[in-house]
Amino acid sequence: MKKNQISKLQLLAVTTMMLFSAQHAFAQSASGTVRSSDKVDLKKLEDKYWGAKDEEYGVIQNRTYSKAQKFYGSLVWGTLINDPFAQAKPVGAMLGYYFSEDFGLELSYLNHDAKRNDAVEALNKIDNSVNPNYNLVKNSMTASLTYTPFYAKMAFMNKAILYFDMGFTAGIGMSTYDQVTKPTTSTSENFNSKSAPHFELGFMQQLFVSKNVAFRLDLKNTFYSQKVIPYQSNFNTTTGEETKSANDTTLTFGLTLFTN
Repeated sequence: MKKNQISKLQLLAVTTMMLFSAQHAFAQSASGTVRSSDKVDLKKLEDKYWGAKDEEYGVIQNRTYSKAQKFYGSLVWGTLINDPFAQAKPVGAMLGYYFSEDFGLELSYLNHDAKRNDAVEALNKIDNSVNPNYNLVKNSMTASLTYTPFYAKMAFMNKAILYFDMGFTAGIGMSTYDQVTKPTTSTSENFNSKSAPHFELGFMQQLFVSKNVAFRLDLKNTFYSQKVIPYQSNFNTTTGEETKSANDTTLTFGLTLFTN
């Protein structure tokens, strides 16, 4: 009787152990299935968001004052800074449109109305038969491409934040100048008006006051060829024209208004 009871207890223990093992194996399998479904495939994420198409990254910019898809107009005033024989205070205007924050087109007009400077005046007073060979720039019209890759902000005396951008202009146009000659009956010059195509390179900076108003600073170099008549004290002697390379450098400051 006792032997029979011991066999039953052994059978029960073995059955219990088998059930426990099966339950444990099932739990592991189920747990493994859940973990497999929760696993993140980093390779797929990398291919999706950081693939070859995204190798170039742009800097995220929070522009307070945007220029993209806006028309603008500028009024400027300045000085001719590099002519050894002439002085001028050019005034003018610019009209333009920005396709994006970086690129735009611009039409500009500057009226120089240059006059001979003090050095030439002093030379004429000493001897009016001696005079440099030169011309006087009158005005210029230019169509330019604008490129403004620099945008920044700076603190002003810890009181305000100022926003500005810097860029470049390159364009072509026409320059008009006065060809200086000497008449037969007077010691003062006469002028023949001439025109010539030019190429222009410039540097530009804008300081924004609001989304519609900015101050503007331009440094422009205009390159072209002039026809110069050698100066003669006796105009009975005829001379031909000489070709001279010209570079008019102007520094202007003004105000720009942007559309909304």
